Amino acid sequence: MEQRLLEKAIGAPGRPVSAEPFGEGRIARFTVDDGPERGEWFVDTSRQSVAAETGFVIRDRDGASVARIWKHPFDPRLPALRTALDPERLARIAAAGGSTPGPIEARVLSYRPGRRAVVRLTQLGRHMFVKVVRPGEAEDLALIHRACRTAGVPAPKVVHWAPSGVLVVRDAPGTPGPVAAAATPAEQLLDAVDALRERLLGVRTHRIARASVGTRLEWHIDRLAAALPEREREVHALLPSLAPHIRRVGPPQVIHGDLHIGQLFFADGAVASVIDVDTAGLGDPRDDTAAFIGHATASAVRNEVAGRAKDASLLHTLAEAAADRWMLDPHTTALASLHLVGHAIRAVERSPEAAGLLLDEALDLQGIRRSR
Repeated sequence: MEQRLLEKAIGAPGRPVSAEPFGEGRIARFTVDDGPERGEWFVDTSRQSVAAETGFVIRDRDGASVARIWKHPFDPRLPALRTALDPERLARIAAAGGSTPGPIEARVLSYRPGRRAVVRLTQLGRHMFVKVVRPGEAEDLALIHRACRTAGVPAPKVVHWAPSGVLVVRDAPGTPGPVAAAATPAEQLLDAVDALRERLLGVRTHRIARASVGTRLEWHIDRLAAALPEREREVHALLPSLAPHIRRVGPPQVIHGDLHIGQLFFADGAVASVIDVDTAGLGDPRDDTAAFIGHATASAVRNEVAGRAKDASLLHTLAEAAADRWMLDPHTTALASLHLVGHAIRAVERSPEAAGLLLDEALDLQGIRRSR
């Protein structure tokens, strides 16, 4: 349907790239490879309002929006994205962050339409990162970064923010986690992560962490069952196994909200930097445990499928050590299984083999017999 709507709007159907649930529908991404409309296009069927339209709008007979269509970077929910990619404005953003004069290269590292984007600025070999969020959200991100740093959690320093939805942070010092994992015994690495998690408990904030993956249990199960129809029975067998155990026990504590090895940088046996504390706040510590184990396992599987056996083995070892140390109750195990389901969903389009292996891992954690 989205492809037909795009073709109706611009005269070109585009090549489907991805789609993500949003509101009552989803936001689908397309690439137009040739012609005057060449570029990245998005079709939004969420039926959620925006402050200002930045593209085509298709309405029903009552005038309600059925779909909106825009071209990157004209995301109507992230108006600052255009600013973050405009060369002249980039120079002003970099100057506000304390840069010196010189050419600036901008690269979009991640983009979730309607939600957020991260743009890396490179100038004279040094990096800064521009986080683009919805208007009004930047101050909240600045506050959690500063609260973390005050408590001794080494989040990147905020050098500039604007209410339009822009936050600029310094580069993170230290050796990236995946590199450190290849040179550091798993137990030593986990000791450093434990020390970081202890410091997180001292962060003073009333902010709520990113919602637990457990809040969308049925959505994850239904989505993976639809993506892997040949294994639908096994996927649905996870639901009665997980549902009784996904419930928080004890008061909320400050957590990272999306803790994994890719968020961490190490130096001298300790965590020297932790990035993406945008998700941090009061939540369930077991969510951080499950996210860490799920991500390490998913990274191992991706390396395994790609033929990088040594990297896969290192990451499997890290995941197993983390599970032995932290995965001590059915609630944590259930959350870890659900994280693996989430990684499987994201893997389906690029690697059905990886998606199948991740489902196997989730089934194994729950003691459910595989059909293959």
